[in-house]
Amino acid sequence: MSLALFVSLIVYMIYFQINDSEALLNSPLNKRQEEVEKQIIRGSILASDGTTALAQTKVADDGTETREYPYGSLFAQAVGYSVYGGSGLESSHNNDLIQSHASIVSQVENDLNEQKKDGDNIVTTFSVPLQQAAASALGSNSGAVVAMNVSTGEVLVDYSSPNYDPNTVEEDWDTLTNSDNGIFLNRATQGLYPPGSTFKIVTALAYLRQNGSFDNFSYNCTGTYENAGFTIHCYNYEAHGQETFASAFANSCNCAFAYMSMNNIDKSTLRQAAEDFGLNQSLDTDLDVTESVFTMDSNTPDQLTMQTAIGQGDTRVTPLQMCMIGQAVANDGVMMKPYFVQKVVSADGNTVKTTEPATYKEVMDAGQASNLTEAMRGVVQNGTGTALADLPYDIVGKTGTAEYDSEGHAHSWFVGFSNTGNNDIVVCAIVENGGDGTAPAINVVRDVFTTYFGS
Repeated sequence: MSLALFVSLIVYMIYFQINDSEALLNSPLNKRQEEVEKQIIRGSILASDGTTALAQTKVADDGTETREYPYGSLFAQAVGYSVYGGSGLESSHNNDLIQSHASIVSQVENDLNEQKKDGDNIVTTFSVPLQQAAASALGSNSGAVVAMNVSTGEVLVDYSSPNYDPNTVEEDWDTLTNSDNGIFLNRATQGLYPPGSTFKIVTALAYLRQNGSFDNFSYNCTGTYENAGFTIHCYNYEAHGQETFASAFANSCNCAFAYMSMNNIDKSTLRQAAEDFGLNQSLDTDLDVTESVFTMDSNTPDQLTMQTAIGQGDTRVTPLQMCMIGQAVANDGVMMKPYFVQKVVSADGNTVKTTEPATYKEVMDAGQASNLTEAMRGVVQNGTGTALADLPYDIVGKTGTAEYDSEGHAHSWFVGFSNTGNNDIVVCAIVENGGDGTAPAINVVRDVFTTYFGS
């Protein structure tokens, strides 16, 4: 080969790597993806520390490649699998994993030696210790846990149960696809549930917007509230007696919130608050997210309005959505767009692209967020969330018991955040069929908080 021809080849390969390869790979008309995969060793998916592999390709001496998931089922739905069209980040970031932005010199050497190139790696936002804490606390229960950084929106935990082992998904495919428990569903981002009393955060914002403050609210709870021929009752028909807004919120008083939905909040105000918090809004992220649903409008019957105000009725939310609601309160009313991938890096460690934190929407002003934070602090200090009151740092939150059938079976919810002013997190957990909202979900989020803070 002449020197001129060799130089021309090098120049063309450099041009192709920089300008053409990504466009061709991403083109909907591209027929070359399988051929590209034959030339690239699929990149790794890494935890937030940038070194711990959540998915990686092992190459045997004979060149056989095996996709491995070192943590088994722990990140199953979030990281996903790469066979049968893929799922999770394996699918949504497939094009990143089968491209190579390694140095041009090393790529050219590989080409000349007819060796496969190393694909780019994805650095996620996931914390292995926090994910492990969530999984251990949820145990054999079905449900989900989401944790986010309050100020950035990066998702630290995306755990869903039940799950599967992506290492054996190919051989287990028939069994998994015939399962009736939604094992492939990422309950954290795609599961839709009645929010129960966690929704009272939304109702509280609506009340605050319409009335200016919580100061003048007063209600005498007898354990039941009747209106429009329908009766709302508090948990176990407990009579809370004379209440302020703060005590009604701390006690999670259904009667008080049903009363205010009939007397203190317009239906349009409640709907606006729900949509400002992100319900009925699509969300474009690295993972598929199901849209949370709020159907109440000005024509909704009073019976359903009362149910909606306490988180029952037709409202359905994802755990991610509830976590975002808590995050907005914690972040002075600014809801950040959740993200699951920090950056894409080449095999030799150079950054290819980075995800920057982005504001999703401004839900409320800082004063309103402060009022909601104080109400949520009351839940932990002297209300239904006192199981967290002994922690050596400030946690605020809201419990929820969400009935999902006519027999009174209920899911257990908790959403809350640390309020230390230094790299705080928000955590949301749902325990399916967990029953009493003051126990199962709180135990889950407690373990995530104590792992994060080291005690």
